[in-house]
Amino acid sequence: IFGSFLNVLIYRLPNKLSIIFPSSHCIYCDVSIKWYHNIPIFSFLLLKGFSHCCNKAIPKRYLFIEISSLLLWVWSYYYIPSIYNQILFLIMSSFLLVIIFTDYNYFYIPIELNILMFFSCLLLLRYNVDFDLKYHFFSMLILLAYFIFLTFIANFFLKKESMGYGDIILIGVISFWLGLYYALVIIFIASILSIFHWLIIKISTKDESIILPFGSTLSFSTILIYMIAITLKIEIYFF
Repeated sequence: IFGSFLNVLIYRLPNKLSIIFPSSHCIYCDVSIKWYHNIPIFSFLLLKGFSHCCNKAIPKRYLFIEISSLLLWVWSYYYIPSIYNQILFLIMSSFLLVIIFTDYNYFYIPIELNILMFFSCLLLLRYNVDFDLKYHFFSMLILLAYFIFLTFIANFFLKKESMGYGDIILIGVISFWLGLYYALVIIFIASILSIFHWLIIKISTKDESIILPFGSTLSFSTILIYMIAITLKIEIYFF
């Protein structure tokens, strides 16, 4: 059910549509979707990937999101013992999953999601006995200041926008959630993935003006690094 809601967010937030009204409807002909055609995963498979109303192909992204959301819930149940950390992970990973697609498809990172993620961290992290509020705020502020300064300098010399402020805010939220060391590793991995992404686009299209959805790689890297660290019980320290 939650995966279906994430698909609603991915489609409606970038298009400035209400996430409440109207109810779920076909993206092609606007016909309301009946409840039994809106069951996560099963409806997609039963309909064989085509809408019931106009027989047009349903984007495979819908199935991918629903399966991914289910896997995140299952993984958190088995690997995160604290209910508060489990809830926080599901909130963060779900919204990051949304950002992966809104940034990739629309170059849009909803500020609403960044705000909700920040306040979720602020509310739920205090139940973690190891949580150091000063350290997490310091992590957020130092990375925000660094990337704002770096972006300002890059924009000045390149005479164009080098990094979106949505990306910078997202970095701040991630660093507040996981702390400075994890955030630095995530940014490094996201940068490597972005380089590969740039190379693939460059080779395949020869395009001179390539814009990369860094928020997508940031979000993907955050989920990936968090799950690897928890699964393998890895702690990240630099000194």
